[in-house]
Amino acid sequence: MKKIYSLLLTVLITSAAFGQNEFTNGSFETFTGGVPTDWHGDRSSISTSSVNQSTEAQDGSSSVALVAGGSSHKRFTNGAITATNEEYKLSYYYKGNGDLRNAFHDGGYSSYTSYTSVNTTVWTLMEYTFTPDAGNLEVIFSVRNTSGDGVLIDNATLVPTATLSTQEVEKATFSMYPNPTSNGFVNIKTSNNAATQVAVYDILGKQVINTTLNGERLNVSKLNAGVYAVRLSQGNTVTTKKLMVK
Repeated sequence: MKKIYSLLLTVLITSAAFGQNEFTNGSFETFTGGVPTDWHGDRSSISTSSVNQSTEAQDGSSSVALVAGGSSHKRFTNGAITATNEEYKLSYYYKGNGDLRNAFHDGGYSSYTSYTSVNTTVWTLMEYTFTPDAGNLEVIFSVRNTSGDGVLIDNATLVPTATLSTQEVEKATFSMYPNPTSNGFVNIKTSNNAATQVAVYDILGKQVINTTLNGERLNVSKLNAGVYAVRLSQGNTVTTKKLMVK
């Protein structure tokens, strides 16, 4: 039942915050059979035993950790989606140790980007823009020479660049901390310090808070421990973030 609730919350957040995100479960919150649900596509060459769920997350409660200790690269891909012949932008966060690069498969393998040498404990944003042929598409995360827990990836989004503007504004506009929170409140900051409409939903999609925030502090002391979706809006700018209450 916990996995079903987590999936419901993932769907809620994805539809509200990233309406154009082509990935399902890009936040890697749900795993099935040891791998992220709707990932490890047909073009994956990394073994399922080398794909791990990590509790270190850029946002939320988990990320995916890819382990490939040798010098030969291993591919990790999404379950195939249907793409159109237009430009897409892949965005995701990474940390850990190893070499990381991207490509895609749209009936054939594209050229790879140059390797990024990952050696960091800080979540770092990666972006990759490409134009596939129309049809089945798998985005490739290629890793090699990993050590420790491997290369961790979280919050992957794939968006047609023609519809990207709202998502770009959302990332720059709102921040929420501490997250997770255990002290009964969370701070919500915006770039213009204007009043913010705040709606909080539980894992079943039930609205548990609906308020206008004129300052920065939101009282969440009445919420039970768990994961929530927080919808933040100012005028035409809307985003949804995951909040963990301990």
